[in-house]
Amino acid sequence: MERFRRVMSGRLSPKQTDTLQKVLACITNQPWFDDNERACDILAERLTILIEMGIENTANLQTIGVSWAVNDFIRNGVKTDRATLKNTALRIERLSIRS
Repeated sequence: MERFRRVMSGRLSPKQTDTLQKVLACITNQPWFDDNERACDILAERLTILIEMGIENTANLQTIGVSWAVNDFIRNGVKTDRATLKNTALRIERLSIRS
């Protein structure tokens, strides 16, 4: 994530950066998320592009981010099926991120 911060420096406003960090923290702290630097960087880059396009609502970013994470960044060894993870993701999407 440190490499990502250096690369992203100056692309987002402080408020946008704070929003991105909150959304990332919520997603990457899930037990099923493959929390390695590459996965975090890719997810952060994708979310940054959305923010740059004007999507700054944390709930929307979180919904999209969780969907990407469930599809692309599931931890190896998670002993559950994708349907269970998607149901879990739906509950995560309902969490509120304080602005």
